[in-house]
Amino acid sequence: MMSSINRELDEETPLQARLNKLTSAIGKIGLAVAVLVLAVLLIRYFTGNTKDDQGNKEYIRGKTKFDSMMNSVVEIISVAITIVVVAIPEGLPLAVTLTLAYSMKQMMADHAMVRKLSACETMGSATTICTDKTGTLTLNEMKVTEFRLGKELMGSISSEIAPNVHKLLQQAVALNTTGTVYKPNSRSLPEISGSPTEKAILSWAVSDLGMNLDDPKQNDELIQVEAFNSENKRSGVLIRRKSGSGGATQVHWKGAAEMILAMCSQYYVEVVQLKPLTRKKE
Repeated sequence: MMSSINRELDEETPLQARLNKLTSAIGKIGLAVAVLVLAVLLIRYFTGNTKDDQGNKEYIRGKTKFDSMMNSVVEIISVAITIVVVAIPEGLPLAVTLTLAYSMKQMMADHAMVRKLSACETMGSATTICTDKTGTLTLNEMKVTEFRLGKELMGSISSEIAPNVHKLLQQAVALNTTGTVYKPNSRSLPEISGSPTEKAILSWAVSDLGMNLDDPKQNDELIQVEAFNSENKRSGVLIRRKSGSGGATQVHWKGAAEMILAMCSQYYVEVVQLKPLTRKKE
């Protein structure tokens, strides 16, 4: 990736192309002025119109020594060369390149990968940004906004959820996940790692519902795990209760709604009752 960025540094941006044209035009004008100044100074010198510090003519035909004449001509040529060198702003394109490279480095520090150097220049001139159909630019961060038990929208207070449903939900969140929750001490905030989806669910369970995700890991035995794949669109775990249920086994699935609902025959309603799940209710 860095090699591709380095290759982009060698390519001209639109601004650099315009500056190169400007530099070329200024150079041509400077060269023309230098030639004109050279011609004028040489004509004035050889016609005797230039004088030294004592007020004497610098050149007198047949009397001025050759060495003195050559020194004067060299000085005149030096003036013309100086005009050419000063008139061409060679450092301008380099300054622009360094500025764009610095901007790209700053954007990389903000986790914005710039593949084309011209992108910095282009976005600096942007007045309108067109996004996708959702109308948002995502930060790759997800958050649980709603939780429904049956058709009822539940709040974020753990007491609103029946104890048996809360326990099942705690098992599902804690065991059927590839993410982790680490809390160095009781006063520190939990550190959650995993995919954006896993982090959102774990954060919701810990912060909003106040769940202790270590309890299921201590009270339940993980028998089998089915990892998520794009074909089945679901992941699941088979667990066995260590105590309280006579070693009963339970299966927790998580994934696309159409895949999970097709496997279900019952569902919980807001009064914590199991009801048959018909095709119409799906």
